[in-house]
Amino acid sequence: MKLLNFGFRLVGGGTHQSKTMMLEELEGLLGTGYRTSEALKASVVDDNSLGKTTVSTRRLTYRHMSSLFGLVDQPVLTKVLFKLWSADREGHRLLALLVSLARDPILRDTATVVLMGSVGQNLQRPLFETALSSAHPNRFSEKMTRSLAQNCASTWTQSGHLLGAVRKVRQRVSPSPSAVALAALLATVAGFGGPSILSSMWMQVLDLSPDQAFDHLRRAEALGLARVRSAGEVTEIAIRQPMAATLGVRDLELV
Repeated sequence: MKLLNFGFRLVGGGTHQSKTMMLEELEGLLGTGYRTSEALKASVVDDNSLGKTTVSTRRLTYRHMSSLFGLVDQPVLTKVLFKLWSADREGHRLLALLVSLARDPILRDTATVVLMGSVGQNLQRPLFETALSSAHPNRFSEKMTRSLAQNCASTWTQSGHLLGAVRKVRQRVSPSPSAVALAALLATVAGFGGPSILSSMWMQVLDLSPDQAFDHLRRAEALGLARVRSAGEVTEIAIRQPMAATLGVRDLELV
């Protein structure tokens, strides 16, 4: 229940059954400055802030974005995203990816393909198809598996992990302190603590070794987004309370 209240989605189809993480649309929508669910919906559907050609397309776009980023119910994770987004323009693509991974189980199923790929390696669609088929045997048709693989690979391209329209080549990403703090928060809510946060999948997604993750959290600490202590064999990492105070998201202390 804690994970769900925070904003995680543990089961279900997910937005990647028909869309990617829609980074361009998210940039456009959150760039309006609106944050309430009513204003965000009106911006897309009524004001056509994303430049869609028909009303039905506007509504569908908002529905997909709302599902992936929690724009209607606005769980704690969405509130944190809004705050970090406004303060960290350079970190947008990785902030969007981390939230997408938390909220779309299908996208999470493809993370191993990217994490196990070495920099410069060609990661083609069949690798993503195999990962999805292994995670969901006999669940999807061949056509749907292909579409899911394409959408997920596109999201990993938008995040900066892959380069190329057709030939997808693995790249190393460079996370901002805010993205590292969000990764640590996700790891904490998922049950990791102390040094295990540094080696969690959430830090691996940011292409950080445990030592690099610790150094980056030191930078996040300077922004008030973390509290890090290391003495001998003991490593203490606090995320909820510092982020709650700095971002003004008091609900963080309740999850």
